[in-house]
Amino acid sequence: MFHYFENLVDPYVSYPEEDRPPTELWPFLKAYSEPFRRVFFWTAVLSVVVAATEIGLIYYMGRIVDLLGGEPAQVWDTYGTEFIVLALFILLIRPALHVLDVLLLNNAVLPNFGTLIRWRSHKHVLRQSVGWFENDFAGRISNRIMQTPPAAGEVVFQVFDAISFSLAYMIGAAILLMAADPRLLVPLLAWFALYALLINWTVRRVGPASKAASDARSTVTGRVVDSYTNIHSVKMFAHHDSELAYARDAIEHTRQTFQTEMRIYTIMDAVLVTLNGLLIVGVVGWAIYLWMQGQASVGVVAAATALTLRLNAMTGWIMWALTTFFRQLGVVAEGMETIAQPIDLVDVPGAKQLDLREGRIELCNLDAPLRTAGWRVGPD
Repeated sequence: MFHYFENLVDPYVSYPEEDRPPTELWPFLKAYSEPFRRVFFWTAVLSVVVAATEIGLIYYMGRIVDLLGGEPAQVWDTYGTEFIVLALFILLIRPALHVLDVLLLNNAVLPNFGTLIRWRSHKHVLRQSVGWFENDFAGRISNRIMQTPPAAGEVVFQVFDAISFSLAYMIGAAILLMAADPRLLVPLLAWFALYALLINWTVRRVGPASKAASDARSTVTGRVVDSYTNIHSVKMFAHHDSELAYARDAIEHTRQTFQTEMRIYTIMDAVLVTLNGLLIVGVVGWAIYLWMQGQASVGVVAAATALTLRLNAMTGWIMWALTTFFRQLGVVAEGMETIAQPIDLVDVPGAKQLDLREGRIELCNLDAPLRTAGWRVGPD
């Protein structure tokens, strides 16, 4: 089973090589994602199905609370078959859907997507001229080749594991509350508007901050690797202290950029806890008020409570997933500064393939310049 999913996409599949790859982020990712279109489609479908299943279970828990209000024997006689079917669904179908979703994401997409990007990026960079390599740190080039594929893989993972799931879940939650009582939508929508503002505030800042931190880390890697690569020169000319100062400047800049990034997350967490408190009090409190007025059943209160607590647990994960998504996009954008650079040293249009039939080295007339200068060449 693992073998089947792991081989759904060949990361080394042939592709048209471009001397000038896309320099914009989304066209760049789209070009690399082309072999995964079919797998991405089914992964997105299963993510939505899994989210709908979880919403359905919460709805049914509220229904069970209402059904258990009657006599036990009568409830079993009337709904026993329904309960058995539900139990079989939970034990068999729900795990099967989840396993398929995980197999596609963890085994078909993530290992192959990162491998494809690393292979094509390395292949592209190797086509650059010697002068291109001399104008950059070898450590920074290799760091970008190594860190961009896992960052791109994390972007894909968050799209299907968190973003599509959470969107489907929130839409399902709104439908569930509206079906129970449309008035329960009021606190949910108010909370969602504030939550959207927090997301907008966070992602607008975390992307640039992440790119700056990633670029700073690459600079540190470049300077450190450059020192190790030229260690003979460092020791020979006693540049130990200057190399340390050179590296410390980059390390300190990395620390400062990382501190800036972490401040964003701290503010986000503080505001998110407050918003989640408003969500719980608003939805659950409103549901209890409706029940006290005789306008909602106990099952509605139970479903609203379960749904709200589930959303409360998910919001931190969703926010972290979104910030991770944009943070990793920043890493990919930083890596593109190397990976997406055009190949400037190319063959002229219509150049023929080199037809090499044999190899031979000839040294001719080596003494001609010496004779011209008046030197005697040869034995006395």
